Amino acid sequence: MNICITINSLVDGGAEKQSLLLAKALQSHYAVALIILNPEPIYAPHHKIIEEENINHVFLSKNPVKKYFEFISFIKKNKIDVIFSFLPADTLWAAICGKITGVPYVFGGIRNSHITRPKFAALRFANNYLLNYTIANNFAAYASSIKFGFRNKVFVIANGIEIRPILQRDKTDSKIITIISVGRLVKQKRYDTALKTIFELKNSLDKNFRLHYRIVGSGPEEDEILADIEKFKLQNEAQIIKNPPNVYELLESSDIYLCTSSFEGISNSIMEAMNCALPVVATDAGDNSRLVINEKNGFIAKIEDYKTLAAHLGNLVKSLSMREQMGLEGYNHLMQNFGYEAFQKKYLGLLDKITEIQIKDGELQTQTQYSNKTDA
Repeated sequence: MNICITINSLVDGGAEKQSLLLAKALQSHYAVALIILNPEPIYAPHHKIIEEENINHVFLSKNPVKKYFEFISFIKKNKIDVIFSFLPADTLWAAICGKITGVPYVFGGIRNSHITRPKFAALRFANNYLLNYTIANNFAAYASSIKFGFRNKVFVIANGIEIRPILQRDKTDSKIITIISVGRLVKQKRYDTALKTIFELKNSLDKNFRLHYRIVGSGPEEDEILADIEKFKLQNEAQIIKNPPNVYELLESSDIYLCTSSFEGISNSIMEAMNCALPVVATDAGDNSRLVINEKNGFIAKIEDYKTLAAHLGNLVKSLSMREQMGLEGYNHLMQNFGYEAFQKKYLGLLDKITEIQIKDGELQTQTQYSNKTDA
């Protein structure tokens, strides 16, 4: 079986990272090629992965006409049987070129439940008339697509992540607690709620505790966030860290992860926090409650409910044993359901049963999907 994986470019993004992970997962079993539709920009760490993993890849031309003929020629020459796409633009390219060249199986991608109506309409047309199936990486996107009129050819395969060796943390019960959030400084992340939460937490704690709150990211809301830090008089507690060389180092030196988003897909940042055995306090946005099993590896609260978020953080701040236990539960949940081996198994299972795919409520019936909200 000859497989082609398409991605728009090699920018620093989650979809791009997942396309590389899929190529790595499949290339030892099938003939796999990664097709990058645009030669620029290139995020150096992504290109390094391609070289280290020896991933077969092709950059197409910038010129749309040349790009089209290069892609068509590649599909025909390599007798492609399956195409996997990730983002709206490369999904549409794959849908059209796959249809023209008669590729037996073309899978589109949808990764967000909050995309513009024109893009959603284009993806709906592709799903309903050109693609064999659409793969969502989260159930929020799946539900939105069905509501928007996608035919029932959509199913979920969650993102994967390469599991790090479990971190041996300092077991000293320190009164200095570091809370961290990672993500673009944009409205959907609701850093206003996060700072209200930290303010509420600070005022509820014994004066012996000292809080550090790290916001790791950059984006258009930076000035508003800095204004809120000043408004809540959190200059001694909160800081913005932009473009750190290694996010995992910051996660490993933190105690608790906080997510206050108003909407999410499947949160890569939460997964990275779990990969460092951090307990997570998060809003019930997107698939957060599938990552964070309430009261097991963290806590879930309603969107904007800063008082409940602060109360959950307070419980974790006061108990080292709770932080350790929940962090370990999260690490194990991640490894079993979202780790590289689980991710690889899902795609290999899909390809093994590709002629007899059955879907029920967004889940493939030909393989075991990842756990629901009540499972560990």
